[in-house]
Amino acid sequence: MVRALVLSSLALVSACGPEFEPRDGHWAFAEARRLEDSCGLITGMLASDFSLVANGDGTITLDADNTNGTFECDLSGREFECPEHQVRAMRGEATLDIWLRFSGTFSSETEASGRRDAEVTCDGEECDGLAALARTKFPCAAAMEFTASLVQ
Repeated sequence: MVRALVLSSLALVSACGPEFEPRDGHWAFAEARRLEDSCGLITGMLASDFSLVANGDGTITLDADNTNGTFECDLSGREFECPEHQVRAMRGEATLDIWLRFSGTFSSETEASGRRDAEVTCDGEECDGLAALARTKFPCAAAMEFTASLVQ
């Protein structure tokens, strides 16, 4: 009898879902302060709006507007941590590999703040020209604090 009661209680707790989830939708990303910037003009391109989906299992899925592909982040209470993930951008004969990491806190279902770190490498014949245009040298790194808010 006690075992059945414990199992019933565990099932009820797990059915309730996570204690906090941000709202699904399109979020506006705003750069608050640059902490590190050796990527020149590329750093500004790293500040992009994104779509967010709360998965109901302690994770959220993000899809940045200026990249292809989604990535999953862990959600613990109001804190989120996104493991390093790769974004690839191509421009002519230059391929940029951008390794991104995110972490932060949701202050409400519609507001968040945190930190975004990036490391950028380039491969291809046009990397020198792209570096001159962006006012950088590869590899480069950028880090910024940000705020984000739900817009729709």
